[in-house]
Amino acid sequence: MLSPIAVNLALTCLESTFYGIFLVLATTSFAVLIGRHSNRSSNPGGLPTPLSSTKIWRSPLFLATAMLLMTVTAHWVLTVRRLFEAFLYDNGGLQPTTYFLTVEANTQVAATAFVVSSVIVGDIILTYRIWVVWDRRWTFIIFPSLCTLGYVAMGFSVVQLFSAYVPGESIFVNAAQRRIITTATLTLSTNIYGTVSIGYRIWKSNRAMKQEVALPKKGLPEALVIFIESAALYTFWTLFFLVSYSANSLLEAFAFHCIPAATGISFTLIIARIGLGWSQVAGDGLELASPTRRPLRQDDGYPLRMITVNVRRTVEQEAVSDFALPPRTPEKRDQEFDLVKGQV
Repeated sequence: MLSPIAVNLALTCLESTFYGIFLVLATTSFAVLIGRHSNRSSNPGGLPTPLSSTKIWRSPLFLATAMLLMTVTAHWVLTVRRLFEAFLYDNGGLQPTTYFLTVEANTQVAATAFVVSSVIVGDIILTYRIWVVWDRRWTFIIFPSLCTLGYVAMGFSVVQLFSAYVPGESIFVNAAQRRIITTATLTLSTNIYGTVSIGYRIWKSNRAMKQEVALPKKGLPEALVIFIESAALYTFWTLFFLVSYSANSLLEAFAFHCIPAATGISFTLIIARIGLGWSQVAGDGLELASPTRRPLRQDDGYPLRMITVNVRRTVEQEAVSDFALPPRTPEKRDQEFDLVKGQV
């Protein structure tokens, strides 16, 4: 049988771990985004690129990362504060269980507001990535946009509900359940749609590249790349909360209050992965293996002749966008080499 004390102690430990990971990834993401904007000041020809005049603070992903840093940090601070209040300050620390179960407590309401804010930012980033990955086709983001708008309305209604809660009332009462489950279902719909659509796009692009040319496998496995870039961690954690809450389990508090950190990790990991070059496929050259050769001789019986061999190279290039980092579109270039062929 789970107890509120055990759940919240585990919550504080895990969220603190998640927050440390997120902080490292957020710092890396800021460095990547700033570096990319700085490197776009000019192209190889010396002409300004379309993004050269864009200020870093106008970058959607820079702003989103900054907002996630604020909401995730604020929520972690509240989690630690709630632990101290439960064991030290609230009624002298004599009733920590009652404190953790008090839905209308100011710290609980504020923590819920930061969870909702983090999810809103996460859903907006996910919708943005869907738009970019699918070549900026607006039709692909109609559904997630509607779900996100619905979540904004329902999410803040949950915050209002918690602030007006009757003292001693359970978080699993019917009125709260209907609103919370509806809210969680909206963001889960966005998450599943985004994970599936982005994952399929990456898988399809990788299949097309492998059919064009055999490239050496470097970097992360394809399944892990798809897991990272489709923000699958964000989706799975939201599903974990919805299932635990629907089952009236105290694990819902554990799952719910780790959502901001899980959201931050999911999206900063995407930026860090690309920025640090953990790409799954290397595409700037081919290694051609050949068997052991012996020197060519004029008396082998076959005359030397000139032939032309077309070698197709696949070069990965990023779309010039605000990090977008969509699956890279291979640019095919034919290069001709004049080789001397003889009998081997």
